[in-house]
Amino acid sequence: MKGSHSFWQTISQFKKGYIIVFFVVMVGIGMFASSPIGKNTTDRAYDVLRTTETRDEVVIVGIDDKSLQEFGAWPWDRSVFAQLQNVLTSTNVKVSVYDILFFEPRVGDDAFKESLSLARKPVLLASKFENETYLSSYLVTGSTTSRSALANVEPDNDGKIRKYSPIGIFNDECVPSLAQNAFMLTTSNAVCGSSSGLFRYPKHITTYSLVDVIQNKIPEEQLRGKVVFIGATSLGLEDTFIGLSGNKIPGVYVHASMFTSLLNNVEDTPISRTVTLILVVLVSILSSCCILISQSVYRQSALLAGLLLITLVTSVVIFEQGIVVPLPWLVVSMLISGGYSALIRFVSERKQNEYIQSLFSKYVHKDVLKELIVSGSEIKLGGERKHVTVLFSDIRGFTTLSESLSPEELTSMLNNYLSAMTPQILEEKGTIDKFIGDAIMAFWNAPLPVEHHSLHALRSALRMQKALDALNTEKKYSLAIGIGVHTGSVVVGNVGGKDRVNYTILGDTVNLTSRLENLTKKYGVTILTTEAVKEAVTDTSLAWRKLDTSTVAGKATPTTLYEVREASDFPSSLVEKYERALELYGKGVWDEAEEIFTQLSQEGDIPSGKMLARIPELRKKKEWDGIWRYDEK
Repeated sequence: MKGSHSFWQTISQFKKGYIIVFFVVMVGIGMFASSPIGKNTTDRAYDVLRTTETRDEVVIVGIDDKSLQEFGAWPWDRSVFAQLQNVLTSTNVKVSVYDILFFEPRVGDDAFKESLSLARKPVLLASKFENETYLSSYLVTGSTTSRSALANVEPDNDGKIRKYSPIGIFNDECVPSLAQNAFMLTTSNAVCGSSSGLFRYPKHITTYSLVDVIQNKIPEEQLRGKVVFIGATSLGLEDTFIGLSGNKIPGVYVHASMFTSLLNNVEDTPISRTVTLILVVLVSILSSCCILISQSVYRQSALLAGLLLITLVTSVVIFEQGIVVPLPWLVVSMLISGGYSALIRFVSERKQNEYIQSLFSKYVHKDVLKELIVSGSEIKLGGERKHVTVLFSDIRGFTTLSESLSPEELTSMLNNYLSAMTPQILEEKGTIDKFIGDAIMAFWNAPLPVEHHSLHALRSALRMQKALDALNTEKKYSLAIGIGVHTGSVVVGNVGGKDRVNYTILGDTVNLTSRLENLTKKYGVTILTTEAVKEAVTDTSLAWRKLDTSTVAGKATPTTLYEVREASDFPSSLVEKYERALELYGKGVWDEAEEIFTQLSQEGDIPSGKMLARIPELRKKKEWDGIWRYDEK
């Protein structure tokens, strides 16, 4: 409950402007994540996962270093490709895909054209768009088996190939890429055009040396029914691109990978801008909650780490289904929103701490103040209902005393008195509400909970009495005080206006405690308390004497009054005799009550003398219920 309370307190401290800035920034991140630059950043984040399953029907026949040694430097006599095509035709490959540009005449063209015309299965020859011009291989025959297909690829701005090759339009006709065309031929898919999504690279593609194929060193069954991609695999021929890991890869490997990805029906599609915005804002709100839900930096870090882990795992799982979530931008939004929330919380808590210090530094003990600041308790205008213990004290005869002293002497004495009393309250975890001239009002169990607050209040009252004795001895004063202590329900909080606020308590408990302090003069005791306090305190170091049952001014309900002292300072015989006399007094057994009160009064007990003085008047009453009623305050 404490963590939840703190969370909503912190949320309430966020001003409207802070929230608007938060959402503006997060929406901006979401919009940027959907931009070309943002998408490219997202694509890079998934490079390590951009793989697909190997397909046995895909084979590369490479123009490798071994083949160059056999047939000489590039470019070759076209008769070499005629030999290759004859082998591919004889082994009944499914589709032959040449990632080689045959744009200009060369020796051996006739032999190559003848092998193409004899091919029983489709043969694709690379073409390309260049400077808005479509360049097609002049070797394409009129047969239905050979056709042109685009070899263009589009690197991203980091030079890496991630997207499917484009589909060209020439004379209002669709010209598919090598991979797309091979896919159409292999699957009987007549639709020209591929998605603009991202493809994945297979873990492995079987590759044979071109010279080994021509020399029939590759078993026929390893080529039969395969889709064969022919192209340069020697890096020295510079038909290369940058792979996802940053290394150079042959262009033919790119086309074969695109085709494999199509076969596996793998296409990485980014989520829409709307979904991106929703995810960025949602993750930002969650990361802010991680900061606001706890005051512990360790817990905040743990929650953020947990959210980050969940985001990573979820994004990877979704990516495996072909959906690209803007993971890097979700992480960025988490860091920014978390940092922003931490900053706002720091500023808010700093203001709150400064406010608490300014409000309580003079009225609570320094240890309580530290705890109040650390706890992050909210101090706001208005109040809440709490059960507290209240203390009122006053100097006896202060008005008469003030008339006999100069203003300077009176001020000095009052300062000495209040300086002596204040620590006795603060060190018992009390909160000083106010000084009213020579009067002191204090309470316990607010703003922070105080366990056994009634006991602390009574100990504070006893300490005040001892401190006053020491002050009188030191300063040669003759001051006496009365202290009232009561416990009950009050409304506690800040009361005042916008520019001036006082943290105080209000309610009937406060009024009754004030009356108790006044009644100490009526009974001649220093500390007067109630049955509610007695029931709340079980400390055996204190002793109690039931003094009377009375109604105070303004209250119809009777209150049982008790005097409290240190047990060592309160003879049990005195208490027993007095309470026996009080019992007889309450029943109207006047003679016996008067006898005991007289004995105790002669022994110096002031309350007994006060009670004794009432009896003559009470004897005249026809009805007596044992309750003494005070009409004046």
